Amino acid sequence: MARIGTFLLGVLISTTLWAQQGGGQVAARIGRLERQGVVFKPVEALRALPADRRTTGLWQKACTKAEVAMLAPEVVAELHTTRPAHMALTIPTTDGPLTVELERWAPLADGFVVNTATKGRVQVEEGLHYRGRVRGDDRSVVGLSVFRDEVMALVKDRQGTLVIGRLGEAAVGTHIIYREHDLRTRDPFHCGTADSGQAIHPSELQEQGGDRTVRCVKLYWEVDYPIFTNKGSVVAATNYATGLFNQSAILFDNDGIDVQLQEVFVWDATSPYTGPSSNDFLSQFGSYRTSFNGDLAHLLSFGGGGGVAWLNTLCSSTSYRMAYSGIGSSYSNVPTYSWSVNVVTHETGHNLGSPHTHDCSWNGNGTAIDGCGPAAGYTVSGCAAAPLPTGGGTIMSYCHLISGVGMNFNNGFGPQPATLIRNRVNAASCLAQCGTTCDAPGSLNVTNLTSNTATATWANLGVPSYTLQWKPQVSGTWTEVSGLTGNSYTITGLVENATYEFQVRSHCTVGTSAYSASRVFTTPIPCPDTLEANNTLATAAAIALPMDLSALIATASDVDYYSFSIPVTSTISIWLGGLPADYDVRLLTTSGTVLATSQNGGTSSEYITYANAAAGTYAVHVYGYGGAYSAVTCYNLAVMAFANTCGSPDGSNATDITYQSATLGWTVVQGASTYDVQWRETASPSWTLVTGVSTNSLALTGLNWSTAHQFQVRAVCGGAGGTGEGSTSEWSQPSSFTTLAPPCEVVPPTVVAAKVLLDGAWRNADQLMVDSLRHLGHLPQNEPYTAMGYAPTGATATTASVLATTGSNAIVDWVVVELRSSTTPSQVLEARAALLQRDGDIVAVDGTSAVGFCQAASTYHVAVRHRNHLGVMTAAPVSLGSTATAVDFSVATTTTWGTNAQKAANGRMLLWPGNTVNDAEVKYTGSSNDRDVILTLIGGGVPTNTVHGYHAEDVNLDSEVKYTGAANDRDVVLSTVGGSVPTNSVVQQLP
Repeated sequence: MARIGTFLLGVLISTTLWAQQGGGQVAARIGRLERQGVVFKPVEALRALPADRRTTGLWQKACTKAEVAMLAPEVVAELHTTRPAHMALTIPTTDGPLTVELERWAPLADGFVVNTATKGRVQVEEGLHYRGRVRGDDRSVVGLSVFRDEVMALVKDRQGTLVIGRLGEAAVGTHIIYREHDLRTRDPFHCGTADSGQAIHPSELQEQGGDRTVRCVKLYWEVDYPIFTNKGSVVAATNYATGLFNQSAILFDNDGIDVQLQEVFVWDATSPYTGPSSNDFLSQFGSYRTSFNGDLAHLLSFGGGGGVAWLNTLCSSTSYRMAYSGIGSSYSNVPTYSWSVNVVTHETGHNLGSPHTHDCSWNGNGTAIDGCGPAAGYTVSGCAAAPLPTGGGTIMSYCHLISGVGMNFNNGFGPQPATLIRNRVNAASCLAQCGTTCDAPGSLNVTNLTSNTATATWANLGVPSYTLQWKPQVSGTWTEVSGLTGNSYTITGLVENATYEFQVRSHCTVGTSAYSASRVFTTPIPCPDTLEANNTLATAAAIALPMDLSALIATASDVDYYSFSIPVTSTISIWLGGLPADYDVRLLTTSGTVLATSQNGGTSSEYITYANAAAGTYAVHVYGYGGAYSAVTCYNLAVMAFANTCGSPDGSNATDITYQSATLGWTVVQGASTYDVQWRETASPSWTLVTGVSTNSLALTGLNWSTAHQFQVRAVCGGAGGTGEGSTSEWSQPSSFTTLAPPCEVVPPTVVAAKVLLDGAWRNADQLMVDSLRHLGHLPQNEPYTAMGYAPTGATATTASVLATTGSNAIVDWVVVELRSSTTPSQVLEARAALLQRDGDIVAVDGTSAVGFCQAASTYHVAVRHRNHLGVMTAAPVSLGSTATAVDFSVATTTTWGTNAQKAANGRMLLWPGNTVNDAEVKYTGSSNDRDVILTLIGGGVPTNTVHGYHAEDVNLDSEVKYTGAANDRDVVLSTVGGSVPTNSVVQQLP
């Protein structure tokens, strides 16, 4: 288990470095081009459209917010004519323009073809396919496909995934641009691929041939009849498939895995695939398609509720080199092909050898990378569930099913799955070398080096054969070895302490490469081994501490034992280093009981620290893992013992840092009963002491934000709180952390103190609005606007104590306060649910604060909307900042957008009441009028009925819906339109 633990540490280190360095190979490639002076031609192919009710209605059921743009046909035509190799495309988004830097590439293989069920091979114009990054963001990756009348694009950056595609049921060329986290539903994809049930060997999770594959995987995609029917033509179905493949191929490319699409087969007639489950589709696909043009085959259809694939089947028989993906075309007119990219990439990842990340297969010890599968209700066997990832899941995870976690395309496959796939692709002998040129192999290395032999190795490019040449470095004559079909060769006849070099060239079907650069190595001088024979515990060589020695593991069966004694209780420290091969070390009793083991992988040094060892005799056992040895190169062994004291904790760090809290942690000290912790703000001269901490962590809360802190820890090894002579350790070295900046909800950069009066609730005699809804218990604690199809951001609920307030600050109803663009007033930048008090003040959900927003301090149009009154907006932008700015719509001096935006009465300005159908217009007669819904709610046939509760039809907000009689709601509607002319109407004055 010690071997596995060290491998786990290596995995954690590589994962941390990967996360810190960020980015993938696509963004890095764009960065190199930029540094080389490549010019990215500015392009604006999408032009934002002003919001209108019909277009918004097409996407509002699917998204909380989105941008709508029109494809510029003349720009697209020029792109298809000039086919620029590099361009900088500006995309309009709800957060402002976003520029992406792109390079054209070829995800479709040379000789790519399209075949159909009824017409055989057909010619389809290929789209333009691009890959790239967001300008200046090396953690991003972008995929774009440009067709004659459509653009398909995904932008994965720090804010999540931005989706660009054609908007269903809209005019030709109309596109929607939205963030995936703004969808009102989650990706429903479920995978039917079974667990492998086996731990992956640690060597397969370590890089073996560089960070890119040297072989290419060619795919055959089959598009089922329902997709053809949905898209309407072979061309449209092919464009959708190739655009989808481009996105998937970029995800593979970003992790150094080369895949290309060899053929698309479109079923333009009824196919033999009937499902209904994913497993059924895969089985039917394997039975029908007995040969295909590619290394892997993939069936796409709309059924099955997810996907399924055979696991690790490169170079297997035909029916096993297959996968099925049940994709989705759209959700309420909104294209959701980011979901489809997830499923096809995930299932292809299975074919290429990767299990799920929640499987008990990883880390070199058969444990899981993440716990998203179990959290989603899937069972795993053979290991405990791993924690949920804090930065989102990877492609082979189920984290898209977990609210608050999600699948983060920026994470790609993750270090272990990506390495595993690259290794398995490079090891697949049935795959061809990438490209059409013949390249010399890379990754030249030397293993099994002795004083007279050396094994030369190189990357296997999948070519027919190689030629190797070698020589002493001082010689001018090469020894050539040709006809090598593998990627290794043992050179013999060498002499000790001499320097040699070798080179390799490839013999491809298209020609022969030049020789590679030389790999230089020096043969060793054999090491003396003076303490043999010590191959058994009984014949262990006696050593006196402290001891530093060198010795050999000379053969596959050779092992070394050493014995030593300590006079008092001590901590034993063992170091094994300078390893020529994978050696391990154990600490034993003289009877052979194992006390501790260190089994790091490869030639990494081994360490054992064993505390509280009683006085007596012990043994050290050094051996080669799996028969590893070196007949010429010694290892170094150091053994020491230290009389026990209370050791100072180390490894202190702070995790789970927020703007007001952090968790402090440190390594366990052998023999410690409790710990003392002292902490402070770095600028403070005094410490806060916490004693009696029983575990090796402490949670701090109530910290000041954006503030540097320090902490120290000491171990208490006897008594409590440091009582007893020598019972406490020295304080550890100070560790530092800085609390995060507070979220905008805590310290909003813009604050509005708005005031508005609802004419329906206003009672002039009291100079206040009525709070009947609150008083009678009908006012909900949750805002009503999300249920009406208009979801504000931020907090959406208040508390019973807020609604218990009486007097002029009592709550009348919920409203929405909007910040709109100063240049495009129709564009709502942020909307917040708020509470309206009787005196007209609008407050946050806490019942007292002004309303805060996350928009940066600037100028904005401020608008207020109500569920059955017409909204109002400032005519001019208002300068807003972190200090609350008053916007009083109840006075005539506040100019408002449009004409007749509010009702003037008794020196007050009030919102027009009566908009019961929520269509931005108050009507008394005609279609969609606001009077009939009042009658319908109370029963229709008996106009004297009444209904109590929280209803839009209650326009005077007295908690009672009435059609006739005193204080009825119908008369309020009539009064709004003028009273004497019932055919009049009042239209909301919002752009």
